[in-house]
Amino acid sequence: MTENQPSPDWDKLAARPEQSGQEGDALPPEEEAMLQEYLLIREAAPGWQEIATLDTEAAWQGVAARITHHKKAHFNWFRVAAAAVVTGLIAGGAVFLLKSPHQKPTTTVAAHTAGKNNQVKLITGSGAAVLPDTLTRLREEDGTSISATSNTVSYNAAQTGKSPVYNTLMVPRGKTYKVVLSDGTQVWLNADSRLHFPVAFTGNTREVELEGEACFEAAPLAGKPFLVKAGGVKVVVLGTVFNVNAYTEKILTTLVSGKVRVDAGADIRELTPGQQAACRQGAMSIIKVDPEQFTAWKDGLLVFDNESLGDIMTRLGREYDYTVNFENTSLQHLRLGGNIEKYTDISQVLNLLEQLTDVHFIIHQPQRAIMVKQGK
Repeated sequence: MTENQPSPDWDKLAARPEQSGQEGDALPPEEEAMLQEYLLIREAAPGWQEIATLDTEAAWQGVAARITHHKKAHFNWFRVAAAAVVTGLIAGGAVFLLKSPHQKPTTTVAAHTAGKNNQVKLITGSGAAVLPDTLTRLREEDGTSISATSNTVSYNAAQTGKSPVYNTLMVPRGKTYKVVLSDGTQVWLNADSRLHFPVAFTGNTREVELEGEACFEAAPLAGKPFLVKAGGVKVVVLGTVFNVNAYTEKILTTLVSGKVRVDAGADIRELTPGQQAACRQGAMSIIKVDPEQFTAWKDGLLVFDNESLGDIMTRLGREYDYTVNFENTSLQHLRLGGNIEKYTDISQVLNLLEQLTDVHFIIHQPQRAIMVKQGK
């Protein structure tokens, strides 16, 4: 299809009944392929009705101009929708990248590389610092055994009745790590996070303290609730999956399944699956969210929902261990949304963002710094 050729009426084409085998009913191969992608997008994208209000002629020209480019880039997005949304919304300061929310990445979470001096550290009960990826087996003073691999540390408690022994797991910028607590609770720690916890749970509660971000899959244990302290917020759990983001004074608790009670001091509320509590200085608000957006990081996905480029680059800087600077602060307000695989090299992520925005990223590798500039 040439650049000036009128765009087809995709809705009419999509509504036509199946008439296989009749002559004259088949579309040219390139139009048939794009029609099929149109159908996928219309069924999969929740915001399709909003997208349908765009200038379809302009959107089609954008699609036609980008088809070859997208094939070369091997994007994992719905190509037609991405091009249409970029064409229709870029003038309004928003860009949306689309990908099936249930598609798992081919890369692993722990694969990306941080600075040479950034290593996951485990502070034992004696105060010794151990690198878990070099640890084979360790026994704490209460008899608890600890075993580790390059991406997971696990605890097996001894029933000794001794005083509690605490460990602290420190995950630096550019890394992620998993810990399996003595009760079987699994915790995925995101970059620049700390978890302080007893190696064996005694007493009537199971309590841990978090700085940064973690996704918890709390093991059910009748009569012994699981508690997470983060800043001035306490999350009380009775066997569930949830995410806590405590990087800033605004602490987000997102419930995936089960039930939690969020205690912000002056305000205490219970969450149901699909709700998120935002707590700041004792005040709390609750909204409905897609939990996968806030837990996808542990599965190797970067998910943005109409976020500012400033916030996105803060996150990328933390997760890949880079310092980020903007040549023009106005670029921080550009808003983007979509799902991207957490590639090993940050340059792959930045290249994808460059191809859909009027922004250029310059990486200074020796300093582990990124400059964000206007234009290609």
